[in-house]
Amino acid sequence: MLLPSLTLSISGIILGASALLSIAFVVYGFNMLHLTRRALKYRSPPQARSDSRAAVAVHLPVYNEFYVVGRLLDACVKMAEHYGKNLVRICVIDDSDDETVAEVDKAIDSYTRQGYKVEVLRRGTREGFKAGALQAALQQTSEPYVAIFDADFVPPPDFLDRTAPFLQNNEDVGFVQTRWVHLDRGYNTITESLAIGVDTHFLLEQAGRWSSGYLMNFNGSAGLIRTQAIIKAGGWRKETLAEDLDLSYRMQLAGYRAVYLKDVEVPAELPPTITSFKRQQGRWARGSLQTAKKVIPGVLSSRSLSIRQKFEAVVHLTYYLVHPLMVLSFLLALIATFLDIDVIKYTVNIALPQTGTGGEGTAVGLQIAPWLLFSALIVASTLAVLYSCVEAVRVQKLGLLGNIKEILFLVVIGYGISISNSVSALAGIFSRNTGNFLRTPKYALEGKGDSWRGKRYQLRINGVTALEALATALGIFAIYWGFRTGNLGIVPILVVYISGYVFVLALTVSHTIHTKPGPV
Repeated sequence: MLLPSLTLSISGIILGASALLSIAFVVYGFNMLHLTRRALKYRSPPQARSDSRAAVAVHLPVYNEFYVVGRLLDACVKMAEHYGKNLVRICVIDDSDDETVAEVDKAIDSYTRQGYKVEVLRRGTREGFKAGALQAALQQTSEPYVAIFDADFVPPPDFLDRTAPFLQNNEDVGFVQTRWVHLDRGYNTITESLAIGVDTHFLLEQAGRWSSGYLMNFNGSAGLIRTQAIIKAGGWRKETLAEDLDLSYRMQLAGYRAVYLKDVEVPAELPPTITSFKRQQGRWARGSLQTAKKVIPGVLSSRSLSIRQKFEAVVHLTYYLVHPLMVLSFLLALIATFLDIDVIKYTVNIALPQTGTGGEGTAVGLQIAPWLLFSALIVASTLAVLYSCVEAVRVQKLGLLGNIKEILFLVVIGYGISISNSVSALAGIFSRNTGNFLRTPKYALEGKGDSWRGKRYQLRINGVTALEALATALGIFAIYWGFRTGNLGIVPILVVYISGYVFVLALTVSHTIHTKPGPV
């Protein structure tokens, strides 16, 4: 008996690609739902106590942070005063080449005259960027623990009191990560929306990973790390732009574990402009996938990790693949529109053999609607992510009705930055170069009366903006073409993407016009 033969067409190729994309979106979307549910089981570890206090080094990697470095040093000095000024050595690793140098020197001179251990390390180079700076400081560190803060953070005075005992009392704990909160949450719609995204990560993703026993990441700031754990894991490495993610996974593969303290809050700034947010996200996308290539083989070959831990680690490390997949989905929608491929129904031609006589078979066309299923899966995945954002608002009792606009903006921004993140993600996968560590500008914004315009570190429009403009133009024309040809099944998909692209493109232009770009 002859097997039925299926005709292969462009429609079939798009169908197969759409099926694979739907599966990928389901994996990432419902993993977010899984972590959200697991986060509900989070219980703060009992407050650790210690009869004595260990010495701590505070490492502050700084590059051109004129507006915030003074605030950071002031907060760290207060933290040292609270913990014990003779036990805390603050080291500013200053790679700056602007007026930040004078700000750092002035502050250090003042604090050293008051008896605090505050010093500066200048390498005279940016080799290795943040990883290189931290490794240089590590080589001069004798203290058993290292606290790390980025320039825009304001650690509370009791930070070391609440974190150090967990390392003192548990030799297998490699690092303690605390939760980021926001100095400028209410500054504008961008910061209000991004705050929900950051809250989702720290309240749900990190809490869910820790309560489930999954591998988790040090977030690069607002954490305390065991010096010996850094050394045993191989130190700070410059092969990726996500030195924090890289080191934290290497530490856990070396046998150390993490402690996540959701109730210890450290304020920091959110990017107030879409251009600075895209820069930050692009660096994270490239660095995360560079790290994924580097550490996934070790994760999969580890004998100490369970299948669930390995699966979760792979999903975690490859999460930024979502953005190239989103762009691919958009491109498939464009192709289906311009070739007038009906995405509501798909015709499968089946050749049936002639029975009895051995003559030629007959062809039968069977219509199916797989895209309806794929669309339903993608919608369900999106709703899973939306649920996580809603839950992040709910658990803080911020008022869901008052944050609906910000949640929707966050989703729109997520679609809108998919092109810029895809460029960075693909560079992380295919480029042999680590890339430049492009810092996220900080402006010391706390109230609505503060302004970032007219200050240093403004960002220019770059080549990615041209790609976003091209995608926007093609998408708008595709929507028109879909209406003209009557291929309306594809229009809703295009509308979702174009809404994000138009929104982000408009903000990009708005946040770069009438500005004076400076050193970054």
